Amino acid sequence: MASDSKQSKYLTVYIHYNGLFARKPLVYLNAVVVSIRDVDFGAMDFKDFNLFIAKLIEGSCDNVYYCTRNEPLAEGIRRIRNDADYFEFIETGYSDEAGLRMNVYIDHENEPVLDWADMEVMEDDEGHYSEEDLDDDIDSQLSDDVPYEHEADDYIPSLDKTIGDEFLHRVSGMCKDIDDEAETDEVETKNGDDKPVYPIHNENQKWDKMVPILGMRFSNPMELKNCLTNYAVKNGYNLYFEKNDSQRLLVRCCKENKNPSCPFRLWASWMSSERSFQIKSLVDEHNCSRVFKLGSIVTYKWIGMHFKNQLVKNPKMSIRKMKAKVSTKFNLIVSVTQCRNAKRYALDEIEGSLMEHYGKVWSYGEEIMRTNPGSTVKIDVNVMPDSTTYFSKMYVCFKGVKDGWIAACRRVIGVDGCFLKGICRGQLLAAMGRDANNHIFPIAWAVVEVENKETWKWFLDLLLDDIEMGIGHGLTLISDQHKGLIEAVKERVPTAEHRQCARHIYANFKKRFKGEQYRKLFWAAAARTTQPKFEAEMNSIKKIDPLAYEHLMERDPKSWCRAFFEVDRACDAYENDISESFNSIIDLARKRPLITMLEEIRIYAMERMYKMLQEGQSWGNLKICPSIRLKISKLKKQQRFWGVIPSGIQQYEVRIGNDGYAVDLNNNTCGCRSWQVSGIPCVHAVTAISYLNRNAEDYVAPWFHTAMFLTCYNHTINPLNGSSMWPEAPYMKPLPPQKRRLPGRPTLKRKKDQSEMESKGKTRHTISKAGSVNRCTICRERGHNRSTCPTRPADVASTSRPKNKKPKKCKKEKGKVEPVQVDPVQANPVDPVQVPAPQVDPVQADPVDPIQVPAPHVEPVQEDPVDPLQVPAPHVEPVQADPMDPVDVPAPPVDPVQVDDPHPDVDVPAQPVATRQRIRKYSERITKIGLRRKVLKKEGSTGHNPMVLE
Repeated sequence: MASDSKQSKYLTVYIHYNGLFARKPLVYLNAVVVSIRDVDFGAMDFKDFNLFIAKLIEGSCDNVYYCTRNEPLAEGIRRIRNDADYFEFIETGYSDEAGLRMNVYIDHENEPVLDWADMEVMEDDEGHYSEEDLDDDIDSQLSDDVPYEHEADDYIPSLDKTIGDEFLHRVSGMCKDIDDEAETDEVETKNGDDKPVYPIHNENQKWDKMVPILGMRFSNPMELKNCLTNYAVKNGYNLYFEKNDSQRLLVRCCKENKNPSCPFRLWASWMSSERSFQIKSLVDEHNCSRVFKLGSIVTYKWIGMHFKNQLVKNPKMSIRKMKAKVSTKFNLIVSVTQCRNAKRYALDEIEGSLMEHYGKVWSYGEEIMRTNPGSTVKIDVNVMPDSTTYFSKMYVCFKGVKDGWIAACRRVIGVDGCFLKGICRGQLLAAMGRDANNHIFPIAWAVVEVENKETWKWFLDLLLDDIEMGIGHGLTLISDQHKGLIEAVKERVPTAEHRQCARHIYANFKKRFKGEQYRKLFWAAAARTTQPKFEAEMNSIKKIDPLAYEHLMERDPKSWCRAFFEVDRACDAYENDISESFNSIIDLARKRPLITMLEEIRIYAMERMYKMLQEGQSWGNLKICPSIRLKISKLKKQQRFWGVIPSGIQQYEVRIGNDGYAVDLNNNTCGCRSWQVSGIPCVHAVTAISYLNRNAEDYVAPWFHTAMFLTCYNHTINPLNGSSMWPEAPYMKPLPPQKRRLPGRPTLKRKKDQSEMESKGKTRHTISKAGSVNRCTICRERGHNRSTCPTRPADVASTSRPKNKKPKKCKKEKGKVEPVQVDPVQANPVDPVQVPAPQVDPVQADPVDPIQVPAPHVEPVQEDPVDPLQVPAPHVEPVQADPMDPVDVPAPPVDPVQVDDPHPDVDVPAQPVATRQRIRKYSERITKIGLRRKVLKKEGSTGHNPMVLE
């Protein structure tokens, strides 16, 4: 039971149930929340609490988690399994941090919630950001328009087998971190002679657990300084070194000129009886407050050592981001210069370790050749004029792997390249085969600086020699559309069938021709096994857009359509799915250094061959492999829709509606060509075989038999010794490859397609106009707007204006009135002086009212608020009659465009021409004319003077 002292106030427990946990970030979704405030949870034990929760939610509660209200779920979640966990839950609830409020979560799906939380915390501590996808392989992020054809591999490997090798993980970011837990300091009180034995400092202890102890022994003064720095950062003590040399160390807290004196004092020097640096006196008392700027005791080396592993994984971490992480993690304020020096120091340390890592390449190759005779290991280096040697590329193919492929694998190989993501830059080239169960079978792999025609030629030459295929006769290669690879295949493997991944073909096709209709027609055309049906699908595309048809025909349909595949390869795959599967399996290994990555791949292949052999032996008397049996069982369910018409001995015609296919069981052929291409009976062949009451498995190609599967995995990869036992090679140790700096500013993230963003839940709320073509509003043609229309008249103003550019305002001089063009609507209707009207554009003229109307009696009109020129209206007295024409004369007919002067004898001064005029928009003029008409209609008065609306 919990102590009674905590019962003065009850805990407020918020119980979340009927929901589920989700990852990245860790949250509890769709939950029903019930708050309990009047229950004394401190008086319960785990059993009582479990019964209470089960009664409340009306169900089982085997997985119960809790977290404080003010703590992120990934960092503070814990599980309640027994009484000890429950008492810790109560203690946490009554602590000051929780504030008598706790969250309880019920997991109904048995999810590994604690593992998810640990992974998120690890990623946050190790600096995994969204920018980490540097140089990510675009092939591994293609949209999932069509599922992969091959069966999923049940064997999920763990690529952490070399985690214990200190050399292999020294620069991989996976070695033991400074922040990891370690054993406490070794403390002994007395030995057999009653002499005190002082504790020994453990430098592998977690940094925030280090505390100076009187009599503690260190190997050198630097260890003590590092311990004191950790101690000061953890508690916020402003320690400084008053005396600091190789023989002694005096440490105090708070300089007198800045803060009141603090009693803390530490004195350390070398021991006389042994070679140890010992704390001789210690006053471990503080009366000072916490500070956040610790001065010189926090050096750039200390910061660099704490960020070394993070910089291994993300060398492009910015200085500002490092400064922010120091402030968040250590509650410490450091300068930008300190972080810059820390990053430089950490990268120099990594570079020194990396040179040592690449220096072991020759030894690693020698160890492979010693333990696996007959294997192929090729290492190329670049020798500079000054005899400096740089690593260039490395190829590995084990004896057991190539023997297994030659003995029992189909002559189909998928080749692909992917980027390395860790501190070692370059690309990994790999060749993947297919076993009898249609799973991946790694054959060979190589590391190169860059993927181009020359490196692919080098890789294919070595691969063809290992698998004994010469110039590729009887071989099928499946790859993406890399130009260097396509040219290398033409030169090195001229007689081989070269298939290109249809997924990559469609990815490029979709950039120009978007739409669901295009997608369905493309994949229907790629899956057709006869040429007439392929042409029918392509004609459907041609009717929609001839350019789309020409685009696909230029990509050589023989490389991506089943209708043109060879019939003796027992493989109908038109996607390079096996290579994509391998790239995803080794995704974690690709972030490791060179030799570490190669070792992880080797261990994966070695362990997988053993696992597959054990799995194949467990199948018993099965004639064909399970994945092939599954396909045939699906075909048997479809055979009931087909009818069989016997023709001759072992010859039949299988029909459904207007479709009919000839099946020849003697030659294992069908008119649809699917049986010949895949090696597995199609639905028509299965129908004919069932008509004879025979087993369709007897007609499957021998490549898919269980005996072939066991023969393939009967070969093994021999184990290697640890890195400390590798033999020394009599060659000059190569340096890491020279860095290739591409022109322009380096990008931090790969440009992702919209389909990839949608697959991750990042959808748009509006329709994107990317890739759309503008249409002109004048000529209705595509490719331009009305501003650049070639048919636009010269006197028609453009409606467009450059962005962020306002029209210039006219400068006015003092004492000078600048003439302004006056709109006819705004002109004084009483003014008898008739100025010749300017030429009116027929587009801007009022097409509604070209007829003369009598001028009504108009009161003084104020300034039009719509007028953008802001010209003040002249003062007009109320007019009853024209002062210059006392005789009432009916208004003569006036032309809408040109008005005769009724007073030819009066000298009228010429109106000055405006030097800066703004052409009024057509819509604006129509609006002003409409407003003027409303005013005239509302007043309804008639005048003697004419008024013409233009």
